[in-house]
Amino acid sequence: MIFKELELFKGVDFEFMKGISDVCSEKSYDKNSVLFNLGDKADRLFFLNQGMVNLVISNGGGINFGISQPGEMFGWSAMVDDGTYTATSIAITDLNVFEIERDKLNLIFNRHPKDGLKVMKVLAGIISKRLVQTYHELLSARG
Repeated sequence: MIFKELELFKGVDFEFMKGISDVCSEKSYDKNSVLFNLGDKADRLFFLNQGMVNLVISNGGGINFGISQPGEMFGWSAMVDDGTYTATSIAITDLNVFEIERDKLNLIFNRHPKDGLKVMKVLAGIISKRLVQTYHELLSARG
């Protein structure tokens, strides 16, 4: 996966991207593995490389959000101060992801604040799109 081509990192400089590449690790998970649970401390940001992940929020009813496209990001709560995951992440298939630890990501943001700001603006847009999609799904479910 080429990180500079990911939506989250468009327009950032080479040194920022080198830092991201240096702290990123590739991991594999078996089908039905839980990567994190709702309410866990958000300590890693994930990028899908291969497979499918379901993000599940349940509280009486349930909302599922599928992640299936290579390069899609999840676990964005790791980018928010004192973040906790807002959903449970379950591998729908065998899974290959790239992970970045929260503390290492924060160090890169501190070294490159302009690029960090660019990334956070893109993150806000990604969250906004997902929120709108969830609103539409809820409205459709209500009939």
